[in-house]
Order: sequence, then structure tokens, then C-alpha cells
Amino acid sequence: MLLDALKDFEWLNEPEEVYFGENGMKVKATPDTDFWVNARHKFSKDNGHFFFKRGSGDFTVTAKWRFYRPEAFEQCGLMVRIDKNNWLKLSLMPEKPGDSRLATICATGGCADWALHDFNMPQDEIWYKIRRCKGEYLLYCSDDGERFHLLRRCALLHDMDEVKIGAYICSPQRDNFEAVLENIEITQNNRNTA
Repeated sequence: MLLDALKDFEWLNEPEEVYFGENGMKVKATPDTDFWVNARHKFSKDNGHFFFKRGSGDFTVTAKWRFYRPEAFEQCGLMVRIDKNNWLKLSLMPEKPGDSRLATICATGGCADWALHDFNMPQDEIWYKIRRCKGEYLLYCSDDGERFHLLRRCALLHDMDEVKIGAYICSPQRDNFEAVLENIEITQNNRNTA
């Protein structure tokens, strides 16, 4: 990953331990961090680590994460965010060690849903892609960076033209989850492409 490509990125809740190397950006998630909101139960957590760039129009964001020892609900993935009550995320999210589970979550107006997907993938790396096209978001994953599988199509009720786009990591329970963001790329889509 070229550091020059990351110059326009910002942090929301920058982690204490971030290292840049030849293989990418290594991040250790602070324990008890998450992005989750449920207004009905008066619960909100907005302290996960989000590495983002501001973007508008139709775009595609693709990232590759390499991770170590994921356990219950540890996450590293992609996020599109308007504010703490309106966002969507796509990530690894095992309920127990060894699970090959991914989650797609869309929060609108302070309530997040949660859809789990079984997915046979290597236990140490995954590619994610989110594409915004004509007001809809398409969420994909891949085990090889070539063949992407569509997991979900959704919309943000309170969507705006300019949003925050990027990679995130959090650890709701443990204190030693770390992962390496090996690549992240954001490209503008042709408006005429479906």
C-alpha cells in the first residue's frame, strides 16, 4: 500500500496502535469498541475505529483486510457513514472462533439491522467492496479479490451526496484483535453504469 494514496484519509476514533509497513496499515483495535445503534433499546456505541475519505456521487470502494485470531464479534471491514445514526457496514463478524460469517448492517434513523451470511473464506484474509449506484448500495465480498459475491442491496433513508467512505475495525469484547489493511481504493463510477 502506498502511503501517498492515503494522504486524504482521516480518522474517526483513531486507535492508539497503528503501524505503517510494506504490507499495509496494521491496526490494533481498542477493546470495547463498536459501531452499533438501537434507539428502541436506547443503546448506542460509536467508538470503533474508522479510516475514511469523503466522497460523493456514485463510487466503488474496495479493500483487502488480513486479520489474526478473530473471535466473537471482532470486525474489520468497510463502512459508509453519514453520522452516528445513519451508516452501513460490511465485515467479518464471527459469533465464535472459526466461524466463516460475514455481516451486513444498515443503520437508518438510529436503528441498525443485522444480516449474517455464511461464507467459505480463508481464515486470514478477505476482500470487501461497496458500490453506490443511483442511490442504492451494493455490498460484496471475495475470497480471492477477483470473484465478488453480492451479499446485499440496500439504501440509506437519510442518504446525502457527500458521505464518509472507508475501512473500519473494532473489538466489542477482547483486547487483542488486530488486522492489516493491505489495500483500499475508492473510484468514481460512471453514472450510466447500473
